[in-house]
Amino acid sequence: MPLKITNVLTRKKETFKPLNAGKVNIYVCGPTVYDYPHIGHAKTYIGFDMVVRYLRYLGYDVLYVQNITDVGHLVGDADEGEDKIQRKARQDSVSPMQIVEMYTRVYFENMDTLSVMRPDISPRASGHIPEQIEMIETLIAKGHAYEVNGSVYFDVTTDPDYGKLSGRKVEEQEEGTRIEVLAEKRNPADFALWKAADPNHLLRWNSPWSVGYPGWHIECSAMSSKYLGKTFDIHGGGRDNIFPHNEGEIAQSECAHDAPWPTIGC
Repeated sequence: MPLKITNVLTRKKETFKPLNAGKVNIYVCGPTVYDYPHIGHAKTYIGFDMVVRYLRYLGYDVLYVQNITDVGHLVGDADEGEDKIQRKARQDSVSPMQIVEMYTRVYFENMDTLSVMRPDISPRASGHIPEQIEMIETLIAKGHAYEVNGSVYFDVTTDPDYGKLSGRKVEEQEEGTRIEVLAEKRNPADFALWKAADPNHLLRWNSPWSVGYPGWHIECSAMSSKYLGKTFDIHGGGRDNIFPHNEGEIAQSECAHDAPWPTIGC
């Protein structure tokens, strides 16, 4: 019996066919390690654990990558505000890396308790800053991104397919409904690839544009392509990440690599 997977992109249950016979590459967006895992994490990672186990049962050679987000995920999932990890570190009067190490360990211990297999590769966003910078440079060179005041934004108007995952059209998105729109953006829907760090931001790196930190979405695109290639078989994550995170991933990845995004499962 063939394996069928619901593809969030097409909104259809489709027969799964790997890009390469006998081999399956899968990337699942991992947790932002600033607090204890919750029931939503359990639901997502148990679900994809079942997918990986079944694919291996069918005889596929599966390479499973699931990242750890340890920088760049701002409060409110927006382009402004405090980093979730830095905020937790401030509240607990410890360093951000103490928060990262503690909750990364707790996450894996909790998944072990649930008998969820560990991924083959668990890359950290903070360990892949060069790859993210390189991808941003590619997007700028191709005319899909622009720099202003040391920050870099993805120009959604350069991607006619932007919004295809969530079904949200750019012209239908109301300005400032979730957050105050940044005046430096060309379009309200543009999202950050790199942010210039303010003096109080502890998590920062050198880049061609400023001392700053990566946007949340560029991290997964850079890590997935590093370990799985420009396109791969399955991309997974929680439904709450369809917009804006997965939507941003698709746009910047397809524009940077000129390659189709994989089957999307949530």
